Amino acid sequence: MSNSLLRPNLDFDTTTLNNLHAVLVSCDEASEAFALDEMRPLFSDFPKVEWLNPGIALLETGMEFASFSEAMDRIAPVFIRHIAPVQSCFALTGAVSDLQTLQNEARGLAKQMTAAMSFAVQTRILGEGKQPYRRVTINETLSDLLHSMTGASLDTRAPEQVVSVLCTHDQGYIGVSLGTQNRSLWPGGAHRFQREQGQISRAEFKLLEALSVFQLTLPAHGTALDMGAAPGGWTRVLRQHELQVVAVDPADLDPRIQHEIGVQHIRKITQTYLPDAPNFDVIVNDMRMDASESVELMLQARSHLIEGGLAILTLKLPEGARAAQRNPEVVRQAIDRLSSGFHVVGARQLYHNRSEVTVALQAQ
Repeated sequence: MSNSLLRPNLDFDTTTLNNLHAVLVSCDEASEAFALDEMRPLFSDFPKVEWLNPGIALLETGMEFASFSEAMDRIAPVFIRHIAPVQSCFALTGAVSDLQTLQNEARGLAKQMTAAMSFAVQTRILGEGKQPYRRVTINETLSDLLHSMTGASLDTRAPEQVVSVLCTHDQGYIGVSLGTQNRSLWPGGAHRFQREQGQISRAEFKLLEALSVFQLTLPAHGTALDMGAAPGGWTRVLRQHELQVVAVDPADLDPRIQHEIGVQHIRKITQTYLPDAPNFDVIVNDMRMDASESVELMLQARSHLIEGGLAILTLKLPEGARAAQRNPEVVRQAIDRLSSGFHVVGARQLYHNRSEVTVALQAQ
């Protein structure tokens, strides 16, 4: 195993951390080594890393957070879901008095906030249940304080600026940034959706998250092709956006979507259906197949996607400790190949992905 796949755990001197530029980086637990590798081009000497929890790393970057965020945008990492600045590190005791400590730290950030921009406080608690307070308590307490100090309006859904808080059993970390700098408007990139009545599968969350993270706008009207549609979760999401959907799969669709007006179920495998297929405004592919096969199928479907049309697919990654070491290579090869037929809008291992990466494409 290469050194790049080792999991560093270097102790920080938290007494000096406040004099450094530090960030919290979040990723899937199984992709920690890949996330670190994605950041290596940013540093001549890789910084100290401490894993505060599986999938949450603390790094000393030596650069302002805005510069670090811009650098991340340039390298377009796949496995890093969320970043947040650490502008203060402080001791916690696991007592209710921690709330006063957090308020004191938040007061120090108020001068960095812009009154004309909305804000949200986003808190993560590691080892939740150990402290005598909850995430919502911290969020509400600090939000009330910062609103009274700055006059900025609260917007928890699409904040323009974010106060990020992370608490362990004995340490707290806090920082403020623009929402666009964090790679996700959800703390830790944990983009959560409420389960709806009539929901067919959890796979629906993947498509909803992709639309949000890649800032994709589906056409108000038009047609969509759902390749390998069964049981129909992605078809249901597309219908919610008022698209007419051709759902291709030899297997049955869920009865809740099978007979819906606007859904045409083609009982064929996609490879057989495509040669005589019409053109579509949107094509999606969440089929369980090897990533390279999925890419070739999407390239085959490219001729049936209108210019400017959107495509979304999930790349199923190798599993098992040895095979998974190839995941970054598999993703790079897939993106390079897809670039021959599409503009690649983005590729990300989303919160609702498991052993896969979601790719957003546009025909041009």
